[in-house]
Amino acid sequence: MPTEDRRIFFSHEEVYRALYALCMKREIKGPPPGEIKSVRIGEGKYGAVFLRLENENKGMAETLEYSHDFLAAALMLFCRGQQIPLPRNARKSVLVQDDTVILRVEM
Repeated sequence: MPTEDRRIFFSHEEVYRALYALCMKREIKGPPPGEIKSVRIGEGKYGAVFLRLENENKGMAETLEYSHDFLAAALMLFCRGQQIPLPRNARKSVLVQDDTVILRVEM
């Protein structure tokens, strides 16, 4: 049976908006104001995702840590809001390649 492997690429601004929207939906503290400067995945198969966030107006920078599941949920919510179809039964995972966040959809 044939399979399909889709990859949806997100800008840093889109990743921030996705995380913020999911935090507001779940009524939890969202990421502080700022701009994502870099993204990396920790060690292990399901290592945490680390986002380097900077706010030039306040002269501050910090590293935020999110689980793969939380980031994937945020990106899926963002896709729904942008009318990007995601099959319910597809396997979804988060990848980081060359500082770009990718939602991988395997069917």
